[in-house]
Order: sequence, then C-alpha cells, then structure tokens
Amino acid sequence: MAKNQARNYSQLTLKKLYALSGNNCAFPGCPVVFLNWENDTNYSNICHIEDANPDTHKADRYNPNMSDKQRAHYKNLILLCPNHHIETNDPKVYNVKSLKDMKREHESKILQLLSGQNLIAKNPSLLNMVVNKLGNNLFTTEELIDPENAPDPENKIEYNNVVRYKPVMEEYKVYHGKLNKIYEEIEKQGSTKKEFVLRNINSIYLKEKGKFNSFEEIKQNADNIIENVENELWELVVNNEGVEKLPIEAIKISILIVLVDAFMRCDILEEPPK
Repeated sequence: MAKNQARNYSQLTLKKLYALSGNNCAFPGCPVVFLNWENDTNYSNICHIEDANPDTHKADRYNPNMSDKQRAHYKNLILLCPNHHIETNDPKVYNVKSLKDMKREHESKILQLLSGQNLIAKNPSLLNMVVNKLGNNLFTTEELIDPENAPDPENKIEYNNVVRYKPVMEEYKVYHGKLNKIYEEIEKQGSTKKEFVLRNINSIYLKEKGKFNSFEEIKQNADNIIENVENELWELVVNNEGVEKLPIEAIKISILIVLVDAFMRCDILEEPPK
C-alpha cells in the first residue's frame, strides 16, 4: 500500500514535471526526447529522488521520515530515460543531493529556453492571476517597511551570496516595470493586493530566516531560502481549481517575476548596509 501511495501522482504534479522537463531526459548530455508525437511513444520514467519504499536496491536513498504524499510530490521526482533511470539507481554514485542538483540544473536550462518564447506576452492574464492568488489573504499583521531606496540588485545578490538564483534574478528583473504597472492598476481600484502580496512573501521569508541563527548562516543558505520561498508561492498559486488547465511554464515564470521583484524590494533576503 505504501508503495502504491508513493506513486500516486497528482495530475498537476505530472503536468509540471513534463512541462519543466522540456520533454527531455534530465541526465546531463542525454539526447533522449520523451514523447514521440508520431506514434505516442513515451520514453520517460518517473523516478523518485528519495526512494518510494525501503525494499529496493536504492534503499540508501529511502527516507523513513517522509510521508508517501511527500514521496509522490513534484520536489521528490525527476524524469529520466530508461537507461539513465537504471544508471542512477546506484546510490553510491547518485545520492539525493546529486539528483536534486541534476533536476534543478536541467530545469534551469529549460526555463532559459522558455524565457525566449515570450510566454508572458502570450499569456498576459497569468501574471495578474498570480498576483491575485498571492494577495487574496494576509498571513501576518506585522507592518512591512520598504527601504527608502531599493538597493542595486547586483550589490544585494553579492551581499547575500546568491549563486544558484543569480541568473534568475538577472533574467527576470527586467519585468519589474511591467509588474509595477499591474500593481498601479490594482491600487487605482482601491485594492490592497500589492501590499498583501509583498507582506505575504516577506512573511514566508521571515519563517525561513528564523531557521538560522546568524547572517552568515543565511548567506550560506541563501539559494535554499529563495527556493523554499518559491516552492511555497507555487503551492499557494496552484492550490486552486482550474489551474491545472493553464500553461504551467507561464505560471512558473510569473511566480519568478513576482519573486525577483520582492527580492529587489528587500522583502526576501537582507538589505546591504548603506
């Protein structure tokens, strides 16, 4: 039963996995394309990063503290071709971290390719939808204090030791003006959604920040903190009826635009000293 539940993938999980895979095996340099549109052949294997059950040759990657729901979650899955599924079964060579890094690097490359396809321009309502979903409710009553002058993004990236997310920050900071226009239109209507969005993101960041005891620890974990904030924003946005019918790639990019904007406003990570 546990084994079956650990493979009980939601439709949204499957859609996100395939959309962000670029229809390619995540193993570096692998040329295998998953779906053959001519005959509907699918060459993909859905693989667990931390294994689905303890009774396999991959037991070294089994985490007894995970629930089956967590094992079947998008964060614990990677798409590989059959050959590389077999190759990565060796936990001595491919541990949890190496597989997570493999998936992350592959999806980052795919996202860079997708960024050149003008998905936001083709789906103009999605950025508004993300803002509305994130600003529906207020998580905290704490007042949010914006910096008088937003710091230079490059300085803040360096100050906080952002490495993995640096290309993301550089890619999506250009959307700051577009998002500002959306916020301005929302404010003209008398809505507080902009304030709610930024306060909610800051609240999520402060929860992550609270796991560490010093700024040095925050710097050492800056990319993981950003990733955790992004994952929580994703859950907030997609946990709504009908989202599974929307283009996942455009939702992902919209969330990153809001995330990077919040970073530039100093609602995520720390402001450099003036």
